Order: sequence, then C-alpha cells, then structure tokens
Amino acid sequence: MATAVGGGSDVEVGFAKLQGEDFEYYMQSYSIMLGRNSKKSTVDVDLSSLGGGMNISRNHARIFYDFTRRRFSLEVLGKNGCLVEGVLHLPGNPNVKLDSQDLLQIGDKEFYFLLPVRSILGGPLGPRHHVSGHSSAAAVVPYQSYHSGQGSGSGKKSGRGREYDDDDDDEDDVRGSGKKTRRDGPEGYASGEKKREGRAKVDREADDQQVLQLEEKDVVSSVATVLSDLCGPGDWMPMEKLHSVILKKYGNVWHHSRVRRYLTQEDWAIPEAMGKPWYGLLMLLRKYPEHFVINTRSKGRVTLEFVSLVSLLS
Repeated sequence: MATAVGGGSDVEVGFAKLQGEDFEYYMQSYSIMLGRNSKKSTVDVDLSSLGGGMNISRNHARIFYDFTRRRFSLEVLGKNGCLVEGVLHLPGNPNVKLDSQDLLQIGDKEFYFLLPVRSILGGPLGPRHHVSGHSSAAAVVPYQSYHSGQGSGSGKKSGRGREYDDDDDDEDDVRGSGKKTRRDGPEGYASGEKKREGRAKVDREADDQQVLQLEEKDVVSSVATVLSDLCGPGDWMPMEKLHSVILKKYGNVWHHSRVRRYLTQEDWAIPEAMGKPWYGLLMLLRKYPEHFVINTRSKGRVTLEFVSLVSLLS
C-alpha cells in the first residue's frame, strides 16, 4: 500500500490519486480510509499529520470504487463531514460520486481527487475544470498521467415495453364507432392464442437474459472486490487460487445454479475444462477485458491461467 508522501515519490502507480498542496497519495486498492491514526488503529491517509487540524475523526471518510455503478464514491463517516466542490456532506447522507479534479476538504486539509488518463469505464475524456474561489497555492496542477474527466454512460435507462392493444389481426374496428370487437370463430381465437403464447415466450426469454446479466455483474463485482483486497495494480493471481477464495467466501451464499455455473465444471463438458472447476468463471472474466486481464502460461501439457485487475494507468 502506498503512503501519503510529499513531492517526489517513486510510487507513481495506482487506480486513482489524491493531490494536495504538499502531499500526494496513490490509491493501490479500490477502497481507502482517510482520517487520523491512533494507538488502536491506523488509516491509509493520516490527514491529521498533514495539517488537517483537530476536526478529523479517526475514520473520517472512505473513498472506494463502486463496481455496481462503475464509479468512484466518497462515504462520509466523520461527524464534521466533508466538503466536495464546496458542498458539505455529512454522515448518513448518500455516498458522493467523485469525478476527476473534484476538490475535497476534510478538516483544514484541501486536496484533489484525480483519475488516470485511462478510465476504468472506458469512456471519452471529459474537459478539465478548475475550482474558483480558492488561493492559487491550492490549485494543484494534476500529475501528468491523470486527467479530469471519467467516461460515463448516457444515463438513460432502457426497458422492454409491452403493448396490449395491437392485436390488429384478431380484432376489427366497428365502422364509425372507433371500438374494437373480437372476431368470431375458432380460427381467430387460435390465432390470438398463438400470438399471446409467442409474446409470452419472448418475454420469458428477455427476463431470463436480464437475470443472467444481473448475475454476471454480481459475480464480476465479487471477483473484482476479492482481487482488489488481495492484489495491487499489476499483481497476478492464479485462477486456481481465485477459485478457492471465491468458493470459500461465496460457495454457501450463492444459489446452487450459480455455483455450478462458475465454480464447478459440471456445465462444461469439453476437454479444455477438464480438471478446472474455475473454467466457467474464467470464461466470464474474459467477457470483461475492461476490468480483468487474463494471462496464460504453459507448463508441459498443462496450461495455467492468471488474472489481474486492469490498472487504470495508461
């Protein structure tokens, strides 16, 4: 874990960076705690030792990557709160979304939150912005390989609409009334039944696909959390070890179908999966190259797989 250092540091790698007037800190984990050290506990960034004043709690705030929303967030824990872009956030408030070059203040200490040039979201770079109303000394120029914007989605939610009044083949307009009446006879009835059955099948398939996508996102989030806790940027973990950790942590929590799909080889009757109960998990991680890097090494006839989180540095 990198520590908060002043000016010239050889540790210039991380998922994000905190930049103050007289210190910089590179996040080498997806979750860090800010506050002050005590005899009983320590924090990742001791702001009291950096001139943060007396209003800093031992566990004052947590900065973490929210894999569900695919963004960095700030959780406020200290009773005196935190300022983000001049807005006060207190404990119990919703977590605060952090954008690159957001200005934070905890106690008397001001610093910027910076993201690397390559965002984990893989979106376009946003324009730089500078906060006004502060002294020039506090307006820190970001480290060269970090930028101000992070990619984002459109923010629009798409859904599957259902229309109940478009059975034009099964119903006729009563001339001049604008009303519809059901056609008589078994043929019209059978046709309507087939349409309804077809529509229900499409709905079921769409629902199943949506459930599978939600399941995949949950598994990906769990794996990313485990890797961020056990590995730093650029560290590799054997798939065998990852499978062991995931099985121990979630084997009795996940639904048995999910365990079978990702933590056993029961659903994979192919030679490549022989002796690899993590094969389903490996296939899933390959679908998310924006989060995971897979490396393979051959040892005789045996192929070993290793996984690492994508470093946010370019």
